[in-house]
Amino acid sequence: MHIQLHDDITLKEIKTVFSDYYPYLKLEFYSKPHLLYESSDECDVLPDEKRLKDIKEVHIDGVIDIQPTEKVTDLEFEFQRRFGLPVQVLRLEQGKWQQTTGMDTFTLRDVNQFSKNDSDDDLVEDYEEGFEELKTE
Repeated sequence: MHIQLHDDITLKEIKTVFSDYYPYLKLEFYSKPHLLYESSDECDVLPDEKRLKDIKEVHIDGVIDIQPTEKVTDLEFEFQRRFGLPVQVLRLEQGKWQQTTGMDTFTLRDVNQFSKNDSDDDLVEDYEEGFEELKTE
């Protein structure tokens, strides 16, 4: 997957392209960078409607190539190094978005699959709970 980054693209547009390819992951952009295995502070989240030209100090257009075999930390580092964009990959866990701080060395494919399986488990549990309620009525 490739995302063309330019001054007029919004953070929401970048996030949408990414999540279309990885439905159980999402990108969140921050005003401050983070280190490996470190979480980002929620008060530093940048609004989705921001355009790159409004937040980047360096105005460099380019393409970011995102492969399923790429590690979470490598993707986050590439956004920071090439475009000056602090980013975290979040994963869906039990219906809530969580930063992947403990999974930074996992591949995007693996984290997406892990989150998918976690979501599938929730669906099965919800179904089984509903089934049990029907049996007792």
